[in-house]
Amino acid sequence: MTKIDFLSSQEADAEARLRLVCRVAQKALRSGEEVFIACANAEQAALLDSLLWSFEPESFIPHANFTGEPAIQKAKAPVLLSHGEDCGEHHGVLINLRSPAPAFFSRFERLFELIVQTPEVLTETRTNWSYYKSRGYPLDLKHI
Repeated sequence: MTKIDFLSSQEADAEARLRLVCRVAQKALRSGEEVFIACANAEQAALLDSLLWSFEPESFIPHANFTGEPAIQKAKAPVLLSHGEDCGEHHGVLINLRSPAPAFFSRFERLFELIVQTPEVLTETRTNWSYYKSRGYPLDLKHI
């Protein structure tokens, strides 16, 4: 069963959630995990793509945009971004930025929902919390 962690930050600016994605992805990579990031839309995926390259001046988070094409699947970038409905063969770590949660979330071993203090994100993550809870998934809330 997918382990689901909600990570809550007190930050409230528009880019805070994307910075948090970078932090979580970087930590997962350092632990040897592959990461799939489910973006809400193409615009969010483009913003995150740019931020992943410049998140820390002394390093970068290697990533690619996943379109479901076999060439991208074979590239095996350790971090993949997508706003589509397919996650390919991925099943390690999912960072979810969507509401409702993508249908493929249960294929992953671990899922992170990232909370920042904006009305839209609070509403979306509450909706996702209720969805997972109603289906019996164990949920953990951590304040960071």
